[in-house]
Order: sequence, then C-alpha cells, then structure tokens
Amino acid sequence: MSTAAVLAQKTCSRCGMIYTDDAAFCAKDGTRLGAEDDLGPDSDPYIGTVISGDIELRSVAGVGAMGRVYRAHQRGIDRDVAVKILHREMSGNSQLVQRFHREAKIASKIQHPHVVEVYLAGQLPDRALYIVMEYLDGQSLAQALSAVGGAFTPARALSIALQICDAVGEGHVRGIVHRDLKPENVMLVRRAEMGEWVKVLDFGIAKVAVGEQSMQTAAGLVFGTARYISPEGAQGANVGPPGDVYSLATIVYQMLAGRTPFDAEPVGLLIKHIHEAPPPLTSFARAADLHPALVKVVMDNLAKDPARRAANARTFASQLAQAARDANISISEVGVLARLSNVPSPGLDPTLDDGVAQLAIPHYVVTPSPGQSSLSSPDRTLAIVDERASGAAAGPKRDAAASSASAPPVESPRRSNPVAVILLAFLLGAALAGLAVQYLARRGDVAHDAHVAKTRAALADSRYITPPGDCVRDLVVAGLARWPNDVDLLQLRSTASMELVTRAMVAQNGGDVGGARDLAKDATALDPTDHSAALLLSQYDDEVKQLGADASPTTGRPRVLFDAIPLTHPGQRVEMVAHVTAGAAHSKIADARMTLFDHSATTDGIPLTVTYHGQGVYRATVPAPKAGNYDVVFEASIEGPNLRAVRELTVMASSP
Repeated sequence: MSTAAVLAQKTCSRCGMIYTDDAAFCAKDGTRLGAEDDLGPDSDPYIGTVISGDIELRSVAGVGAMGRVYRAHQRGIDRDVAVKILHREMSGNSQLVQRFHREAKIASKIQHPHVVEVYLAGQLPDRALYIVMEYLDGQSLAQALSAVGGAFTPARALSIALQICDAVGEGHVRGIVHRDLKPENVMLVRRAEMGEWVKVLDFGIAKVAVGEQSMQTAAGLVFGTARYISPEGAQGANVGPPGDVYSLATIVYQMLAGRTPFDAEPVGLLIKHIHEAPPPLTSFARAADLHPALVKVVMDNLAKDPARRAANARTFASQLAQAARDANISISEVGVLARLSNVPSPGLDPTLDDGVAQLAIPHYVVTPSPGQSSLSSPDRTLAIVDERASGAAAGPKRDAAASSASAPPVESPRRSNPVAVILLAFLLGAALAGLAVQYLARRGDVAHDAHVAKTRAALADSRYITPPGDCVRDLVVAGLARWPNDVDLLQLRSTASMELVTRAMVAQNGGDVGGARDLAKDATALDPTDHSAALLLSQYDDEVKQLGADASPTTGRPRVLFDAIPLTHPGQRVEMVAHVTAGAAHSKIADARMTLFDHSATTDGIPLTVTYHGQGVYRATVPAPKAGNYDVVFEASIEGPNLRAVRELTVMASSP
C-alpha cells in the first residue's frame, strides 16, 4: 500500500477499525473520526496547556465521540483533576455554547456521592469548550463487563444498578435528564472498604451535544449511544426521566444477559429501539435462571411507551430492590447513604428545552427484609420502600434510625382546604363530562368507523402512498382533517410507516440500495414524524450517491440499483434495467435473472429473458401484460451472497 494511501486512512480510537479519509464516524460504535483522533499522546496540542491559571494538562486519559479527556494537576490545592475538552466544531454555534455553560452550571450543582463532581467549565482561546471535574482512578463499567466475559452475577449487577439509579434519580429530582447513560459513562472506583463505588459521568452535558448540528453530525453523535438510547430519543423527541429509565433497564439487561437487547449497525439499532420488541431476558443462557420478578422489572422498563416505564430512576430502583427481595438476592450495602440523601434543592432550572418541571419524587428509606432484625446486619437484603405508597408520605420524613424504630411515626393532623376541594371536584367533573361527551359522540359514528376500516384495508393491501386518494397516507390525512388526533388513524399511519421502514431495511440487507432509498422516502412521506425513516433516507441517499459517483467500485459488499419502471399500458414495450456492483470483477456475478409476479395471481412468477450489457448492467424487455399490479424481481448470486431487488410494474387499462 502506498504512503499516500496510509495517510488517507482514519482509525477509530475506540474499536480500532480502519476507514478511508472521507469517513466521518465509525460505523461500529459511532466514534467521531478526524485528525484529532490520529494524534498520539506525545503530539497532542493541549499537553502542557494551563487552564484557569493553575490546572496543567499532563496526559491523555481517553478519547470519545464528544472529545478528549486529560489527566491534569491543579497546583493551587495539589490535586489531580480530569479535564474534558470537546471537539472544536461544537463551539461554532453560539446558542450551543450558551447552552453548554448553562448545562455545566446545573450539573455542577448536583452534590451526590455517586455523581462525579464538576468543578468549573469554560472556553479555551481556540474556542474549544472544556469541563474540569473530579479525577477518578478506576475502571468503567464497560471495562468491568469485558473483564468478566460480559455479564455479572445478579447480586453484583443489582448493587451497581441501584447506585446508578440513585445518582440518576438525584438528577431527576432537580429536573435534569442525563440522556447519555451507557457503561462508558459509569465508573467503578474504590471507596474505603467498598470495592465498587459507582460514579456517573456527563450529567447535563450530553443533552447539548447534538444541538442544532447537521443531520450528519447529529447522527454520528447519536450512534455512539445507539445501544442504550430510548425509543423517544431515537425518534428525536424530547426525552424525560422515563427515557433515562429505558437506558438504565438496557444496562441492567446487559449486566445480566451479557449483551444488550439489540445488535445491529447504528441506524439499525435506532430502528429496533423504535419498532422491535426486545428478546426476553431469559432467552439468553446467562439469564435463563433469573427470578421472574427480576425479569419482569427489566422487561417492563424496556417498554416503547414511556408511560409504561417507571416514572424516574428512583422508582426503577425501588422496583429492582423489591425484585431482589422476592428473589432472595443479597445486595451489598454500597450506596445506602446516597439513597438516603434525597434532599431536593428548590429553585434549580430544569434541563434546557426538556420542559421537565420539578419532579415529584417519593422519599425512600431502607428497610430490612423479613426475618432480619436490624439494618446493621452485614449480609442483609436491602429493600427500598416508597413511603407514599405505604401511606407514610403524609407524615414527617424519617431518617434511617427512625425508619427502624419500633414505634410508628405520628402523623400531624391536616385540614383540607374546602375551596381547593370544590375546585378539584369541579375540574374532575368537567374532565369526566368532556370524556363522556367525546365517548357518546364517537359511539355510533358510522362515518368514522367506515373510514378507519377503509384505511385498515388499504394497509392490509400494502397501499401505502398509492393510488392517490385510496392509500393509507391520503386516507389518514383526510380522516385527521375530520377527526383531529384520532388515535385509530394515527396508529394506522405509524404501523404503515413501520412496515415501510422494515421493508427498507430488508431491501438494503439484500443489496437493493435504490429500493431501500425509495421505501424510506415513502415512509417519510407517509409519516413525517417518523424520525427513523428520515435517518434511513439520509443514509440510503448517501449510498445511492456513492454508487452513482463510482459505477464500478472494486471494494465493498455487492449492491444493485434497479431502475424504477414507469406506468404503462397493455402491449407496450417495458424495459427493466439493473446495475450490479459486485465489489470486485464483474465475472463473479452468476445466475442473474428477472421474474414477473402478478399481485392478483397465486401461481409462480413468469421468468423473463435477461441479457448482459457489460459493466454490471442487466436488461429485460417485454410487452406489458394485462392491466394490473405486478412485481419484477431481480436476483443474482455473487460468490455466495445473493442480491435481490424488487420494482413495481403498474399496467393501466387502455384508454377507450
């Protein structure tokens, strides 16, 4: 290989994969690829830099998708600190910079034993943003999992999970949603006799990472967390505390099963989070014998609908602790003091743009399991109890000693506010009346039911965006104009879009990048709110452009561009053209064929005569059959992999 070719390569700093110079992000883990990633520790331009007068950057501690982390020394108070410097392109957006400073300020106010301390944040002379934080001498959760082959014992997994939940729950109390929970953002350090004390990183920072960047940059940053992103996050919607709960459940799933629920390339992961049900936890050998109570908690909190998950991280922790007690799993007492430190600070602003108000988080206490007399037992099983659920929320908060005392707390008498009660009754009455009116108006609405049935029939017949006026897209638009926000119609639209997205992924896996692009385009046209379809369309557009720029690539996997077939009439000549790129010499292409299938027939398809015209071009020319809808399928074998592409042929009735 020439020297120029070597210099034109980029290496992923996280997984080591090598890419050509035009690659922007790693296809495996989403790490940003760039000149900064190729710098060795000795040539790093920031080594030796002094920040804020007394913080000297001494060595590179790690490289990630958002930036580099340095080990530094703060001279004034003689301590080591960590400095995270974000990639410089993030500093070009003034609104992003403003958000960054605001988020860093909020994150620095989280005082919690399991949250890394943020000391200060600012901007270097070259406009790069930086954060100075507590230096942690330990290993990440990702490294710990890798060291043991991917999975922990249930006791170890739950001990770590409860600490993470408590840290994230502290952010939820203060209206801060983490958004980027993953094993790489969880550190395990030693604290006195505690072997695995959790520290959660990047509070409040991950949210601003995407900002108003381009689709390419945004996708690259999302890809780094695709294994743990919530369905709503994958669709680009606002992410609240239940989004963090989904990520937490994914991490627990991984710690128990040895793998995450979904495995695919980055865009495929986003699609799976949005549309596919996760495999049962017990379907994997390492988790096959888990107690049903624990399995249920994890799977319930991987629900697609945020409303079906725990409302926040501490509620999820309570569910995990109860499941541990049901399963008789002994949990280390690490994090007990942290779980008792829930003291919300009023007046803190929520994470920007989240619209998350101060959250109503229940107060939790730790109680011994049945048969255990005291919290001082070293091998006790811990259970977190929601005082509000047990009826004690109306009383004063209790500390650990009070919670274990034999005498129950005495509740202070309360007076109800008659005005508030009357107002509440009025509001409830109005709401119930509104629901009743809506129900009565809908019941017996023959026109609505008929329209939904017609739309459902179009979906069953795969009439997604054609023919005009009698397809899912047009029927949904017409229906929503008459019945705004109708649940049935919105669900049908979502299902149709999901089917198109699934078909697009199948087409792309079969090498039909043109067909995949067209299907993703149809999905976007059908449901503009489907973020997964937009991401797929962007990816497939790039693939089609790449093939168009180089008609005969000599590398990469085999692909086919099957030209669209225009509308025609019976008897007219129809030409079908497929352009195949084998990734090497075209002589490796074998058994290329086209078959015509009639939608209305149950018989096998009709083989067409295919001729080869050089440069991977295959053609078939036939008279159009009788009026109707058909599929023309192109297939070819290329040293094992099979290519398959489908194009619709619509034959219109001849005009009189």
